[in-house]
Amino acid sequence: MRIGFLSPLALALLAGISLPAQASSDDSCYPDWRVSRDRLDACSNLPFLNPGNDSRVNLRLLLADKKAEPLTPKALTEDDLSQGFGPVPFPVYRLAAASSAETEADSDDSPTAELDTLLTSLGIKRNEYTTAGEAYLEGEGSRCRSNDDDSATAFISQVVQADMPTAERQLLAKARLELLITCTWDGPVIAEPIESSNGRMLRTYLQAAADFYSGRFSEAERGFAAASGSELPWLKETAQYMSARTLLNQAQAEAFDEYGMPQLARVDKSALGQAKDGFVGYLETYPQGRYVASARGLLRRVYWLADDNIQLADAYAWAMTQASDAQRNVSVDELIEEADLKLLMVNSETVATPMIQLVSDLMVMRGGDQPALSRTDLEKQKVAFASAPELYDYLLAVSALYIEHQPDTALKHLPQDIPSNLNYFAFSQQTLRGLALEDKQDWKGAEALWLKLLDQAKLPLQRDQLELALAMNYERSGQLAKVFASDSPISAKPVRYILLRNVAGPELLRQQIAQASDPLERQTAQFVLLYKDLLRSQYATFAEDLKQLPASPPEDKLGTSLGYVYSGGQSLKLFQWNGDKAESGYACPSIAQTAATLQTDAKNPQALNCFGEFILRNGLDGMPLEQARAAGSLGSTASDFKGETFSRLDGYKQVIADAKAPKNDKAYALFRAINCYAPAGYNSCGGQDVEPAVRKAWFRQLKSGFGDTQWGKSLQYYW
Repeated sequence: MRIGFLSPLALALLAGISLPAQASSDDSCYPDWRVSRDRLDACSNLPFLNPGNDSRVNLRLLLADKKAEPLTPKALTEDDLSQGFGPVPFPVYRLAAASSAETEADSDDSPTAELDTLLTSLGIKRNEYTTAGEAYLEGEGSRCRSNDDDSATAFISQVVQADMPTAERQLLAKARLELLITCTWDGPVIAEPIESSNGRMLRTYLQAAADFYSGRFSEAERGFAAASGSELPWLKETAQYMSARTLLNQAQAEAFDEYGMPQLARVDKSALGQAKDGFVGYLETYPQGRYVASARGLLRRVYWLADDNIQLADAYAWAMTQASDAQRNVSVDELIEEADLKLLMVNSETVATPMIQLVSDLMVMRGGDQPALSRTDLEKQKVAFASAPELYDYLLAVSALYIEHQPDTALKHLPQDIPSNLNYFAFSQQTLRGLALEDKQDWKGAEALWLKLLDQAKLPLQRDQLELALAMNYERSGQLAKVFASDSPISAKPVRYILLRNVAGPELLRQQIAQASDPLERQTAQFVLLYKDLLRSQYATFAEDLKQLPASPPEDKLGTSLGYVYSGGQSLKLFQWNGDKAESGYACPSIAQTAATLQTDAKNPQALNCFGEFILRNGLDGMPLEQARAAGSLGSTASDFKGETFSRLDGYKQVIADAKAPKNDKAYALFRAINCYAPAGYNSCGGQDVEPAVRKAWFRQLKSGFGDTQWGKSLQYYW
């Protein structure tokens, strides 16, 4: 249900191994600041159940309520901050736990040391420490991965304990060491005769293991079946487990294409059925056995290969919410990834597991390439939620609000009272209630609800979402000043910065310059005020506001507070620009003097050119403060700062059209106007575009009328 191609990680998961989602340094992920979203945005999740969340996030919220996996967001990194993130919205990877490789790196367990001790007791020295299982990457699915020190230790420990001659022990141990470094074995693992019954049974098992790793499943299954008749308890149990595992590998032998993608029609259904019976039989015989966790994990694989999503959903729910750590073959975090890829992303039938069905329905409510879930579809599912009617009511409310756009109907399915325990599901109900009130334009009612919830929000990310919701409420109801009131509960810096730079008017900006407790917020407000005074041609006001700038203003780069991504941004020293002719050869006074000139003569050629020079030399083309916010997101309402933004292309055009403009001024305006389209023919200077024919005419005018100027001589092309 998430858009995009399957990564190598996804292929590995489909092949049978699960890993947590990881953030790639090559990925670009930016937040979309809003609370209500009906389309997937994996970069912009929120801590309430909704269609716009990644399915893994919705599943984690439900699991957190069941105490199965606490919601523990990772701390914001420098990359997160530079991309404009605050605590919410958040990308998926901020909820992913550490990978199994990271946790294993901290482990003190050493199967290698134990194996060496066993071998020493037999008078055997191990020369090769690289195992066949190590040849596979973390997350890469292969039966050979279990050919490791652990499995070799388990076998050799039985060899040491079993009743047999020392020579036979050495034969078996050496053979297991040879098998440990390869997963392709031809011929018998031990050619020498073995007389003891225990030795023969262990040799039978070892030969079956060699056949299993080599892909000779029929031979392996016969060998394990024979070994399961042993009187050695370990051998009897392990052979029974391996017999089922062999049948499963036989069932899936032809089930994957050359790209590693599953083709379920090619599964050997007979072998798969026998594998299922084998694992069920093992679990019944050994309910506390050595391989219970693995057997249950492989049963999930059986259900997946059988396309039995009802049993698969039940197995995931049990493993995530009821099983102990010892009963799980992977962590809850890895189970979430596995369930997402093997069930949620592909399932289209109703399952009898309310938690899984809720997450699946929220995915379908996004619409996209498939029909959105209708009320009729939901009514057919009611029986699936018999054990959790509150989840069903929630889905009806989501459907009413997001699909039917009937907020009153949504409110009928939501509790009006706020419970004392505001877990994530209760928080989701109340969030949906607030969104329904706002959909009705009941801003006061929604405001009151957000404020009440703020007092009770205790779980991670809840308060962060509420601050965003309340700020959006104030913005859209025309009460922006409440965000910045001295008693405002909204402390989230990114939220405040977005509103300062996009919506705040001059009076509010001046207020924050005077009273904001955060130095960066004061600097941001002052920068925005001076910038918008200047760029909106309010030159007299700019002169007055510039008086408040210290003689030595802070040199701190205002990057993310001004909306820059991966950039140092600007500092308040920008407004002390003193002109620069070293690069262009065109002399300019300070920006303060330029603004003063434009205040008295708005068409002054040199002042217009120098205003453009100020923008060009300071990299203000495409300034984040000029970029429109996505409709419906925080900061997208009309700005209280009036006036049109100055475009240096329009300034150049005024000079070009001015018959009285001095020669140097007009030549430079022509030169710069043409260069606005260099080098690809796209306008980088803002303002109204001109056609290539106009640029051609400018070029001819520069070459013919101003060819003796340095700019007429230097320009060779037009774009």
